[in-house]
Amino acid sequence: MPAHVPDSAERCLAMSAEVDSVPAAGEIAPTPRPVVRRRRRRGRWITLSLLLTLVVVVVGAGFPLHWYGPSKSTGGRCPSSVTLQGNGAQFVQPLVAQWASAFDAHTSNSVNFVAGGSGTGITDLAARTVDFAATDNPLSPSQRASMPSSVLTFPVTEGALVIVYNLPGVSGHLNLSGAVLADIYLGRVTHWNDPAIAANNSGVSLPPSSIQTVHRSDPAGTTFVLSDFLSKESPAWASGPGKGIGIAFPTAPAQSAPHGNAAVLTYVEATHYTVGYTDLTDVLTAANPPSYAAILNPQGHYVVPSLASTVSAGQDIAANTTFPSSSGDWYNVSLVNAPGATDYPVTTLAYLFAFQATDRGFAPSLAKSTVLAEWFHWILTTGQGSANASNFAALPASLVSVGGAGLSTMSFNGASLPICS
Repeated sequence: MPAHVPDSAERCLAMSAEVDSVPAAGEIAPTPRPVVRRRRRRGRWITLSLLLTLVVVVVGAGFPLHWYGPSKSTGGRCPSSVTLQGNGAQFVQPLVAQWASAFDAHTSNSVNFVAGGSGTGITDLAARTVDFAATDNPLSPSQRASMPSSVLTFPVTEGALVIVYNLPGVSGHLNLSGAVLADIYLGRVTHWNDPAIAANNSGVSLPPSSIQTVHRSDPAGTTFVLSDFLSKESPAWASGPGKGIGIAFPTAPAQSAPHGNAAVLTYVEATHYTVGYTDLTDVLTAANPPSYAAILNPQGHYVVPSLASTVSAGQDIAANTTFPSSSGDWYNVSLVNAPGATDYPVTTLAYLFAFQATDRGFAPSLAKSTVLAEWFHWILTTGQGSANASNFAALPASLVSVGGAGLSTMSFNGASLPICS
């Protein structure tokens, strides 16, 4: 074997050892220390490089998912600068507008709600041109079946349907029963001084003028609520027009059919001897509020629509009802004719609808799906606290729980959605 040739470093070490090892007089020479060679730890550097690369990749992936945006929710993990698109009930437009403004301030995400009517909202959801729809009527079995994917139902508030009229010379709130109101729209009671109306309004001087009925020409949740109430009050109505968002109204001696709640209200305000229907908020916020009726409830009391009588009705219904799940059938859920003595009898839930699998919806993305779930969660929690300010009633706790359970089933490409709050 060839002899080892020491390199320059080894020679220097050897010379140093020789100098250090020279003993002083009388000392014993120490044993020389062996030369130690240090190995290069390449494995550790490779591991560190791989970890740094992984961190860079993860951080880079987080930006398109908006993990580091200015969201005020959960540590910056919620998306921001996302716009949700909705359409549907004019009934809840004032409340949804209020919610959307507060939600934007809280999350930096926008909600564009068109309020084209319940029928339009349902059609747009089926066509996948909106992220959510809003109605004041539950979906019928045929509407659910026509959807391209499973739809979740989220009750979000309660409101009152108001019977408005224009009757010169009559002050206060006219008393009307459901049976008489049905006969007016059926064309059986045609004059304001009809004995059926007079019997409910003792001492009131009623004019002999003809009654002009006013109803929505477009499919409407308010029409559903009215027809649901009349179907329960009048066998003739139940077996005739029935209930629905777009029913065939009987031909009364005089009638008009504007498009939209605002048009109905405007027409009644401007036209003597008319009767129509709209929501409580529109009546109370109108520049020239029309007269509106007290309606006979099942306990035999004529009740004026108000926030208090709406809240009471919702609480009494909830206390005696087992509600379906968000994925269930809500068509026969109704708040009309609540059993309490002070309950206003023509009340309704308002609903939001969205696809359970959000990737089946409008222009789906994980960011938008996350914000959609955040929007619904915000409505069911923070938003409930501001409902009363718009003359809508906050939900009973049992209905909030139904919505929360439904949210937990929403998914994007098979994965559960995070709930940002």
